[in-house]
Amino acid sequence: MMESLLVVGFNARPIAAQAKKCGFRVFAVDYWGDVDIYMWVDDVVVIREHAEPHADFAEAAVQLSQRIAQKYGIDGVLIGSGLDDRWDCLEKIQDIAPIIGNTPSKVRRARNKVELYKALKRKMGINVPETIAVEDCREAIVAARDLGFPVVVRREAGGGGLGVHLARDEDDVKRLFHYLCKGACRVIVQEYVIGEDVSASVLCDGEKAVTLTVNRQLIGVPWLGGKEFIYCGNVVPHELEEVCRVTGKVAEEICKFLGLVGSNGVDFVLREGEPVFIEVNPRFQGTIECVSMVTGMNIVEKHIEACHGVLPEKVTVKEFAAKGIVYAKEKSVVPDLKGLPCLYDITKPGEIVDAGRPICSIQLTASTPEHCIRRLRELAEVVYGKLVLIRDE
Repeated sequence: MMESLLVVGFNARPIAAQAKKCGFRVFAVDYWGDVDIYMWVDDVVVIREHAEPHADFAEAAVQLSQRIAQKYGIDGVLIGSGLDDRWDCLEKIQDIAPIIGNTPSKVRRARNKVELYKALKRKMGINVPETIAVEDCREAIVAARDLGFPVVVRREAGGGGLGVHLARDEDDVKRLFHYLCKGACRVIVQEYVIGEDVSASVLCDGEKAVTLTVNRQLIGVPWLGGKEFIYCGNVVPHELEEVCRVTGKVAEEICKFLGLVGSNGVDFVLREGEPVFIEVNPRFQGTIECVSMVTGMNIVEKHIEACHGVLPEKVTVKEFAAKGIVYAKEKSVVPDLKGLPCLYDITKPGEIVDAGRPICSIQLTASTPEHCIRRLRELAEVVYGKLVLIRDE
């Protein structure tokens, strides 16, 4: 019988909170150490307080997970973001305690974008962006010419929109390739798919899959401080039933093809109403609390059940929920934000944050998507109004 769970992720709080509500003893290895994680854990190790400033997140997560396990004893591990493309580190974590979710080999298959695109297009007829893996700058320029500008130049690894950039001409391609090629992961040049960003939250048992919600994604939203392809949140669910039906069906087929288990996310761009597959996140997603708000489900509980072969027979969605991640627009000092409504993932008061650093997230429910967005904007303005800007001399 499982009693103690370890949550490992860049932002462990949402998973830890739902695990604690299930009655588990909960421990966490978390990057940020936000104010509101502590109420949901029996203990937490904050990576940026224990590792060198530029330490590798995944390697540090493994070392600190070993420390937690030696101290407390762990029955199972729940994986969040930050480890999707580090199968070597997932295997080390699997040696510490069983991962409740996808095995490292399944994660690797799901995250090999180039091969997965080929397989889904050839075997299932699923729409995918034209994609070319490149070894050097010359190949990148040729690939961009063949695809036609603008193109997306990105690291194959990574998440949350980090390492994903739009190139409008050859000079952009050169600059981005030299910037992105630092490191071990491949660079890919990809067709730029114009349309609406959506995601599907799916529960899987290895053979079957059930879509809980299809969600509108908030990507690169200026009023949240987001740029380019940076993930800024969601509106859950998408307001159009046909979008939910069509996208959910494709997401389920992809998850079944990969044999995934537990809670998984599948990202798409809707091009003229047709979903174009972008990537799979084979672990808990940033939407889990919004999905929980509109379905009444505890997603960690349903994840564990799905890993044991039990999927929900019926999903009932009530009203809408939204999440907005508030990123610093300028270098600032964060005040005490705890008294503000609907705030989560709250940075500790007194911290100095650079532009692009997340300050907090806003999560709320409303009767319409428009009302959700309006409330997000209002609350984001309140947060920005409380920051103390630092003007460099």
